[in-house]
Amino acid sequence: THSQDATGQAQAAGTDVVLGLGVTGLSCARYLSALGRRVVVFDSRETPPGLKAAAARAPAAVIQTGGLDVSLPPDTARVIVSPGLTLDLPVIAEARRRGLPVIGDIELFAGVVERLPAALPSECGRPALAGGNLGVPALDLLLEPTPDLYVLELSSFQLECTQSLRPAAAVVLNVSEDHIDRHGPIESYAMD
Repeated sequence: THSQDATGQAQAAGTDVVLGLGVTGLSCARYLSALGRRVVVFDSRETPPGLKAAAARAPAAVIQTGGLDVSLPPDTARVIVSPGLTLDLPVIAEARRRGLPVIGDIELFAGVVERLPAALPSECGRPALAGGNLGVPALDLLLEPTPDLYVLELSSFQLECTQSLRPAAAVVLNVSEDHIDRHGPIESYAMD
């Protein structure tokens, strides 16, 4: 079965599983909880940085710490992966075997917003909100009054789990050897 969330976006019934409870994972848990979704968060650390904030800002979310060697709940609707986690985790392989969507916070964001320019329009007098990889997490921007435009700075990690983002304009600012441990040789990173 499917329902619609507060934005009118179709959502499968079931539990949203968030992997990672740093800044992005906390933002996902808070956003999904605000929509009334059932949320389970897994983090590899015993005491992740977002643990106390999650208790206050997403009190209905179930949080399990201490490892990512976990099985997904039977009613899992989708898996939301924090950008710092590799996509070769066994729990992600399980999700894919089950045919579940594996997405990131930017994919959630892209399903809600309609316009995403890549230039800050404030000098033109158009209301805009900025965030993403640095500063305010993208989903936190959706808790603010809707502006004319959104401006996002996104990492390659965030873009790995994003399929429906359709910005009005986009710019690649940097391809360096910072993430070759994740993407492989610099040539492969540049092609991604």
